[in-house]
Amino acid sequence: MTDALVTLFITIITAVIVYVGSEIRKNEHARTSFNVLEPLAKDAVVASQKLGVTEYLSGAMKKNHAVQAVIQALLDAGFTVKDEQVVINAVEKARAQQRDLLEQYPQKKQD
Repeated sequence: MTDALVTLFITIITAVIVYVGSEIRKNEHARTSFNVLEPLAKDAVVASQKLGVTEYLSGAMKKNHAVQAVIQALLDAGFTVKDEQVVINAVEKARAQQRDLLEQYPQKKQD
């Protein structure tokens, strides 16, 4: 009877350890993607603003360009983008934080 309980206990402990290890790896991957997301968003916002110097882009077009650039960079780096809203939020935050820098690039006017 005690051998059966010990075996059951070891089986449960093993399953819990495997599950916890899996969750830790997922959280580590999520932290890594968020650490990568912020600098990607900042670079994409600046790049889309610079693109607006040579060709007319509305604000929405620049935002979309930046979002797509970040998503593609994440995919190229092996990350999975499950929630596009997270990327949109990062791009909007990057734009707000870099407002002074972005004003240095005069935008082409619509013809």
